Amino acid sequence: MKRELAAAVAIPIVLAILFFAPALVFNLLVAAVALAALWEFYRIAERTGHPAAKTIGIAAGAGALVVGALSPSTVRLEAGSLRVLTIRSEANWLVFFVTLALLAAVAPLFSRLEPSVALGSAGATVFGVTLIALPALSLCSLRQYSPRAVLFLLLIVWSCDSFAYYTGKNFGRRKLAPVISPNKTWEGTIGGLVGATLVGAIGGTWWLLPELGSVRGALAGALASTAGQIGDLVESMWKRGAGVKDSGVFLPGHGGFYDRIDSLLFAGPVLAAFVAALS
Repeated sequence: MKRELAAAVAIPIVLAILFFAPALVFNLLVAAVALAALWEFYRIAERTGHPAAKTIGIAAGAGALVVGALSPSTVRLEAGSLRVLTIRSEANWLVFFVTLALLAAVAPLFSRLEPSVALGSAGATVFGVTLIALPALSLCSLRQYSPRAVLFLLLIVWSCDSFAYYTGKNFGRRKLAPVISPNKTWEGTIGGLVGATLVGAIGGTWWLLPELGSVRGALAGALASTAGQIGDLVESMWKRGAGVKDSGVFLPGHGGFYDRIDSLLFAGPVLAAFVAALS
């Protein structure tokens, strides 16, 4: 009951921001949720013996997310200028990651960590930004294209979860990953894939993203949902290693922020690639 009530409150708020607020408001919401998820990831890493440099990681994640949130919705330039812009963008990201890696490497010196965990600390710091902050930018990219694209992504992930749950509950026999997630079955996974594929085909035919068409919509649903299920398993693996059930206690019955967006972080870039091909 707590789970359903929390969803009944949270989902309308998110949809209202998505469709009725400026894109910047939605992008800042994405940034806030992603940073909270990144903080939870660092706490999980800490429990597994990899104490990340949280301040550096959060600052780097915030920088990347704020740049994404404030980026213009469209850029129309001449071919030559666009090429220069692309080169500059790649150079900026190179500088970003090199700086992040150097700061993460130096941080253990000042935090007086044991040398045996220094390498794991630096790796966890950089990895958290790469795993959570950067993929979250795909939601900003989808919102820049259309609020319907974000809703399409949400429906794919939600339908996959629902179909997987009910199929697994009624027909599940063979365990998918018993050590990592004992309740997941191959039957449930296939049911989620089929359900998301159908939703993708419908969404690509009607109002959501008719630009895709039914075939590409079905393919987008299949690939994005598969990526989302992998993302869910990946987070379950981290939590299993840390000995925790949830990444946090954000919403009753829903766990933490990372629990809520683990699938979106993997599915978002997949759908963003489909949408980018339409531009």
